[in-house]
Amino acid sequence: MKLLQTYLSLFLILTALPSIAQETGFEEFSEDTLVVEPQLQEEITFRRDTLKSEVHLNVLNLLVFGALDVGYERLINDHTSAGVEIFSKVFNKNKGEDTDLSKIYAKDFSITGKLKYFPQENKTAWGYYAQVFGMFSNGSNEVNMEFPNSETGVPEEKEVDMEYTDLAFGIGVGSKWVSKQGFLADVSFGIGRNLFDKYSPDIVILPSVLIGYRF
Repeated sequence: MKLLQTYLSLFLILTALPSIAQETGFEEFSEDTLVVEPQLQEEITFRRDTLKSEVHLNVLNLLVFGALDVGYERLINDHTSAGVEIFSKVFNKNKGEDTDLSKIYAKDFSITGKLKYFPQENKTAWGYYAQVFGMFSNGSNEVNMEFPNSETGVPEEKEVDMEYTDLAFGIGVGSKWVSKQGFLADVSFGIGRNLFDKYSPDIVILPSVLIGYRF
């Protein structure tokens, strides 16, 4: 009889515990009610992802062709940038010699505007890109012209350097790498066509090896 009374007392106590806990402000915890706050991670933002301006130097034209080729580029958004480049043969020391590599460029001076598109996601205007450009240039170009022979009067072809000023449009591809601190390297190749002056070169070629800084 005493054992029965003991079991009955334990049963009454156990059944009364939930109501006691509710009245005293304690809540029952389970796997469904347990909430774990997500760990907060600080997002790292590099300089290259926040800066919008770039300056660069074309080391290929400087070292090989003795030409100064500098430029400025501005990021429009994460996938597009626009820039301008100025070219001049100010350091050509071999002009007129057989080793004058600058003859590869008929132009003496040019201003080139470029628009670049970067298709990669999660990159701020760097990686592979496609570009379009427009170039205003002037210089001298070797042109074959006919002149009458002073003795026979028969026309003869001669190469003559003719001055020109022209406007060209073209396309190109390239790849740009930008470090976390903003230093950059850009390698590209473009090809276009002069449109108006009959003495200008028909084809325009724009090879570039750029080094610069994003700020």
